[in-house]
Amino acid sequence: MRTIVLMSTYNGERFIKEQLDSLINQSLIPSKILIRDDGSRDDTVSILEDYASRYSFIDYYCGKNIGPAKSFFELINKCEDYDYYALCDQDDVWFEDKLEVAVNRLQENDNSIPLLYAGRFILTDVDLKPMKSDVSSLYSFNDFAHSLIYHTAPGCTFVFNHEARKQVVKYDVNKEYCVIHDAIIHKVVTMFGKMILDNEPHMYYRQHGNNVYGLTANKAKEFIHRVNNFISGNVKNYRSNTAKSLLNVYGDECSEENRELLKIVANYRENKELKKELLNRECFKSNTSNDAFFKILIVLNYI
Repeated sequence: MRTIVLMSTYNGERFIKEQLDSLINQSLIPSKILIRDDGSRDDTVSILEDYASRYSFIDYYCGKNIGPAKSFFELINKCEDYDYYALCDQDDVWFEDKLEVAVNRLQENDNSIPLLYAGRFILTDVDLKPMKSDVSSLYSFNDFAHSLIYHTAPGCTFVFNHEARKQVVKYDVNKEYCVIHDAIIHKVVTMFGKMILDNEPHMYYRQHGNNVYGLTANKAKEFIHRVNNFISGNVKNYRSNTAKSLLNVYGDECSEENRELLKIVANYRENKELKKELLNRECFKSNTSNDAFFKILIVLNYI
């Protein structure tokens, strides 16, 4: 069995040693750790060079700054064939059993279909001190319909099998719409296979103020942040644009049911009947307070 950890780095000198140490001390040692540096201007590359010189299973290369989504997709496309692929951020710390637990859970399932594991995390401050947080909404759904509306656990918890990679690499982020790499992976795997959610934490998810994508322990602040993103246009029409791109890439090979769901989310802004479907179809509902928030966004054509 061969496993690979994929990491994209950018100006990560402050925390990356802790993360690399947690990777090399896994109970299931990765067959390979492949790192792409996304144009760092600090000592990140020097640190990578040092670790690569001491550990034969660590390899890295440097590229121009293209952002985390394209950087991770390049890694997924560039690496050789492995049985399992784990995504890793530069500023977290993995528990010793993280990779082993994920692989074991995946091996319990049918590996002839795309599989994606997503685990819990402990949200921490910059010094790895746990912060009170409720992230239960990230572990509520593992189906395709909900993946088109709701976010799941962050990509740094993801481990997926070879069949999942075979589907993911069909998506070209240089041609198709992509804001966040893990959201695309999440949707692609649930479109064709199965997502496995683990309610036990196996890593520290560090929040330090400079996270590309992050969470906050304060629900009110998180809500305000989300509203500001929509008002400013940073994620306006993100879901419908993503659905259009997925329909373009996978529309001919996904099931008729999933093709219909994609068409609803992709085209609801131009079609009143599809908007009614998006508002009322049971498979899109969460039965939580989020429903009201997303209904407002759908009515305003913001989804």
